[in-house]
Amino acid sequence: MFTRPGRVPGDLALVLGPVAGLWAGVGRASTCRWLAAAVRTELARVRGLVGGEVAERVLAERLERRLLLERGRPVVGLQGWLMSRGLPQRPGCWSHVCDDGVRMDTGGGCASCDSLVGDRRAVRRAVAVEVAQEMPGVSAEVRRGEAERRLHHQVQVRAAADAVRHKRAAAERAVREEAVERRRRERAVAERERVSAPCEECGVAEAAGLCLVCSARRRTGELLREAVDVTVALRADLGDRAAVGELTERVAADTRLLLDGVCGRSAGVPEAAVLAFDQSTVAGRILAGRRAAALKRLAGGEEAEAEAERAFEAAMRRQHRYPTRGMALSAAQKAADAAREAAAGALLRERLGDLARLRGRPVAERAGWRVRCGERAGRPPAGDAAAGAGGLVGMGRVGAA
Repeated sequence: MFTRPGRVPGDLALVLGPVAGLWAGVGRASTCRWLAAAVRTELARVRGLVGGEVAERVLAERLERRLLLERGRPVVGLQGWLMSRGLPQRPGCWSHVCDDGVRMDTGGGCASCDSLVGDRRAVRRAVAVEVAQEMPGVSAEVRRGEAERRLHHQVQVRAAADAVRHKRAAAERAVREEAVERRRRERAVAERERVSAPCEECGVAEAAGLCLVCSARRRTGELLREAVDVTVALRADLGDRAAVGELTERVAADTRLLLDGVCGRSAGVPEAAVLAFDQSTVAGRILAGRRAAALKRLAGGEEAEAEAERAFEAAMRRQHRYPTRGMALSAAQKAADAAREAAAGALLRERLGDLARLRGRPVAERAGWRVRCGERAGRPPAGDAAAGAGGLVGMGRVGAA
């Protein structure tokens, strides 16, 4: 933004109000732009500390306060005065909102500065009392000189201790930074090695261990296995290992034929990459379809219906919370539908877990849905949205678990 010399930028009119009369002395347009950019930078920093609503007022008050500290002496060279004395924040303590002993966010006195001043006064009083007790017969001037000498000694000791502490902190910080840099280099080397590793299946170079085509094929295999498991878990007698194995082979063959048939209907002969990704997409659709069919079948079973009835009855026991009976019935029906769907999902997960254990696969142990529903049945309802708290209100949470 180009600014005509001698005119305060419009967006900084409030901030530079205390020095508006001095701005004309800047002269060069390039200097005005540079100085305005510095003011905007400090204004953005102050906004981060106290918020945008009061930042301009805070910065204007700072400039006015710094001008008063000049005690009538004329400011020669506004740019130098702003950069060295006017703009910089000068905290008198450890508080990040302290400026010349004033809190920028409230405009009041800084309690942290008051605490520091109180500490220093307490030390001065303690030294004066100590000197008076040790030198009772000397004049006040001698005691005052001795007190000043001891105070100066304490300040020097504290400064030396602070220097040692700062040196130790700097050394520890350097060690931490070196450790961080070393870990960063190690991660960079490990990442380069990982990226440059060939595909473990087809051997293509720089495939990060598994190229996209082989990854799609592996994903296809996983999706097909899950689709087969859904069908077998629903149809097989999970107590007969031989029957489960036979049904698994038959369903796996049928599923593979279905996949090949769908992907084989594509026009022409697709490339290996295109075919691999198509198969992965189709396998995902097969799994989604079989899972939806399994949930629909389980939702129509006696166990899911029983849970839906319990949820409906529990919701109707709270019908007095609704203005009309029709609204209560609608809410109860929604609770029943949610309980039915949740029960179906829990039943399917339970059967898939039984199938995995039958095949010797590790399965994370989870309490059965009946046990968890029984535990939840005694809990008070969380609200109307959890309709059905008496029986399987919690089944919605079980299904989401």
